[in-house]
Amino acid sequence: MRRNEEWVQYFRGNGLVAMRIPWHLGADLSADEKAAIAHSIRLFQLGESSEGRHLMQYARAWAARSGDSAYLEAIRMLIAEERRHSSALARFMELNGIAPLTRGFSDSVFRRMRNVLGNLELSLSVLVTAEIIAKVYYPALHAATESVVLRTICGQVCRDEVAHVQFQTAQLADLRAHRSMPARWAAALLHRILFYPTAMLVAFSHRAVMRRAGLRWWSFVRRCRREFLRDLAAMNPGKQHEEEISRAPETSCGRGDLSFRIYAK
Repeated sequence: MRRNEEWVQYFRGNGLVAMRIPWHLGADLSADEKAAIAHSIRLFQLGESSEGRHLMQYARAWAARSGDSAYLEAIRMLIAEERRHSSALARFMELNGIAPLTRGFSDSVFRRMRNVLGNLELSLSVLVTAEIIAKVYYPALHAATESVVLRTICGQVCRDEVAHVQFQTAQLADLRAHRSMPARWAAALLHRILFYPTAMLVAFSHRAVMRRAGLRWWSFVRRCRREFLRDLAAMNPGKQHEEEISRAPETSCGRGDLSFRIYAK
């Protein structure tokens, strides 16, 4: 498991090579693809655009209590990475004449949920829920289009999200390390209650993308569930992920059947 000093180095190195997009190809999205994915990509771009002010506040309080100053820097760099995702999607949308959203119902609900208790654990739990689902969504979006620009964005964003989930689950495990077993079970139960309705909502809201990717909505939910259960185990102290992000295959996002190849037409 990476410690936060190592995560700072990881994010710093990733920032030097991230988002190398072939913008010179211009608007390479077909009319049919645009009709199918425009609404979906607008929603995800909005979700990636969080300013992270509250998360930084919670991280600062945790760092002050724990003495882990590296965590604060790692969170700052993670937020910067999410902003790069948002900027890349926004630029792609502008190139292809897709108007951005300024607000959305699901995005507003998620933002409120992250801050309802004003603590780091809940904020991370809500954030990692979205990131786990993103690990399944971006391969589907990749398969739903022939746009080289968008496929490149999907690949880079998805690989980043794999790292983000590993980072967040490790921190959640740290936050729960001194809790009793019943308290850990309760946290896992509450996370399940949050996760499954969210995955079903995303599957329904983005069903046009799923159809173009050749993926039934329940298959999408099942893949989300499989990722969630692996990552939920990593939130349990002492059971964090063993694999190193730096060794993740360049041709896939995540593990096993979440490879981009599984969605290839």
